[in-house]
Amino acid sequence: LTGGGFFAHTIATDLPYLLDWSASSKAVVVIPEYALFPHKFPDAITEVAQIYRALRCGEQATLLGFQPDRIIVSGESVGGNLAAALCVSMISDYEEGQCVELTPRKSAEMVNDLDDASFYGQNGETNIHAIPSGEFASESSRYMGLELPDALMLCCPALNLSLDPTPSRIDGADDPVLPSALITTISNSYLGGSPMTNPVASPYFASDTILRGFPPTLIFTSSEDPFLDDSVAFNSRLRSVGVKSSLRAVHDLPHAFWALATAGIPEARQVQKECQQWLAKNFA
Repeated sequence: LTGGGFFAHTIATDLPYLLDWSASSKAVVVIPEYALFPHKFPDAITEVAQIYRALRCGEQATLLGFQPDRIIVSGESVGGNLAAALCVSMISDYEEGQCVELTPRKSAEMVNDLDDASFYGQNGETNIHAIPSGEFASESSRYMGLELPDALMLCCPALNLSLDPTPSRIDGADDPVLPSALITTISNSYLGGSPMTNPVASPYFASDTILRGFPPTLIFTSSEDPFLDDSVAFNSRLRSVGVKSSLRAVHDLPHAFWALATAGIPEARQVQKECQQWLAKNFA
């Protein structure tokens, strides 16, 4: 899930390292083009959730040419917001009894593009089974049917769209990629009057009950990132509720630095090496 402040997609600059990810992990990389401004919350996360469910259930296999097995969701900046929000939304819906069991037939009703014969056995039994992720994998059977991503990998995620003046936001007020005035513009434009503390809009505010269901998570950030404090706090909360979560911080890089590896920046190249290794391990 690309960044771009909900105003643009950064596919062109992200493509070089995404191709490296695909080659090193032998995985297919899907880049959803979610709704941008003037669309407002929750349009983008609604689209991301629909795309994820379609991929997870596999009914698009004949169209895309591959059958999904493990799915890792990654996102940078506002893409990191959407990646985390996807998990918050799915877990919240499940807790509230609104979650639809992700069978191919049910997903086809949402996407309306399914060849039943490709996904059902001779006795009409589905060939796809629910495998919960995160802490839910060890909890009671009431979580069966909730197929969260197998892992999350985030970079400088915009987890908190409130305008609280945290120390890192004050120190990073003049960040060359995300100055403080731009944070305000992004938040106000995307939320359009919705509460800034809505956990689907700002996963930072999700309850411990929700966070307990998160899959393994890897977060990259920088000492100069205005969202540094939010990433540190979010990682700490995930770990405190038992989620396997790790934080990697580099020095002296601006917000959303993944693509800087293409420019030969040593620190960014090292991060990309870690991304490739982590993806290869988690897809193995």
